[in-house]
Amino acid sequence: MPKALSDLQVKNLKKSGNFRCAPSLYLYVENNKNATKKQWRIRQTIDGKRKWIYIGSYPAISPKQARARAAELLSSDQAPQEVLREQKQKKVASARRTEKKVTSFAVVAEDYIKNIKRPVWNDRGRSEQSWQNTLNSYILPVIGKKEIEDIYPDDVVKVLKPIWTTKHETAVRTRSRVENIIDYAIAKGISEKRNPAQYKNLLENLLPKFKPEINHHAALPFDELPGFISEIWDRKSGSYSALKLISLTQVRSNDAREAVWDHFDLQSGVWMCPIQKLGGEVHKLPIPKRLLWLLQEMKEYAQDERLFPGSGKNKFISSNSLDKSLDVFSRTDALGKRITIHGFRSTFMDWATATGAGTREDADRQLGHRERNAVLAAYMRTDLFDRRVKLIQEYEDFAFSDTAFSIHESTSSAM
Repeated sequence: MPKALSDLQVKNLKKSGNFRCAPSLYLYVENNKNATKKQWRIRQTIDGKRKWIYIGSYPAISPKQARARAAELLSSDQAPQEVLREQKQKKVASARRTEKKVTSFAVVAEDYIKNIKRPVWNDRGRSEQSWQNTLNSYILPVIGKKEIEDIYPDDVVKVLKPIWTTKHETAVRTRSRVENIIDYAIAKGISEKRNPAQYKNLLENLLPKFKPEINHHAALPFDELPGFISEIWDRKSGSYSALKLISLTQVRSNDAREAVWDHFDLQSGVWMCPIQKLGGEVHKLPIPKRLLWLLQEMKEYAQDERLFPGSGKNKFISSNSLDKSLDVFSRTDALGKRITIHGFRSTFMDWATATGAGTREDADRQLGHRERNAVLAAYMRTDLFDRRVKLIQEYEDFAFSDTAFSIHESTSSAM
């Protein structure tokens, strides 16, 4: 048996070559002008060919450690290469687990918003505020500090159950956002397991079945629209002007209240309206003539970018202000219920389909509805804008048919 080299001898070796230190264990030395490299190797003969198996470098591994490592590998039932490969895989897996240990849900959520959501949001921070409210109110208090790999379906149920029946729409949105964030973590390799926020075939078996009570928004009967317009048109405050905008363009309350002048082309009569419900997706809306004149007049007196500034600390006019202004008219639907602001969308749809002024498809495009049929959505590329210009002008003409100063009279006097 060759004499074992001491630490000092190994340290002082300068000559290049292989030096035997134990059965099948060699120290390989490579000396050049810049540095001396030393590596521990096992020599084996496999299928008649000599093979060198690298097991580490000096001084990271001492002679004593190298002899012990060589003995362990040579005594194994597996080939040394297989043992080393398995050890490397375990080391990589351990490193991944360590990396995952510092990747909490809150950290991934912040990364997801920064890299995926924020670059495409264009609604002046409203979508981000909505996400942050959901995270802070419902999600982070329950699973924010948990590592992604440690989140299970029961944890997601704890997030959702308090609001599943009382605030179901909020709960559905919350679940979707948890799922999106964990999907992002899976795509980045932070987690490899099934998404615990998946609803189909998973959470649907852990949460109560929800049967929503359908409450339609009370809407003004379309044949009463001219009377309503004649009542409201001469009222000048911001809340009444917002109601005029809503009743003649059919936008949702939030989109009207938070409208800004930059999105309006008052020369062409076009409003590029970001729809909050669709994540800020822009909807091209035609502006009918009488409403356009009103907006042009408002623009002359505008003090900033907002069409409807709020009072006090409110940046924009509040929904309560619009509701109170609408209640002034004491208008009801066919069942005797007080009409709602959202109901003006139904008023328009009823008018378009009942009178034959426009097709259901035209009305849907004007309301900014997405095509539910995936196949049709893939092929329907037009927004039917030119058809909607004519439709919305005809709607405004109908709305002003009871006013003493009709749109046609005003057009004649302007000529």
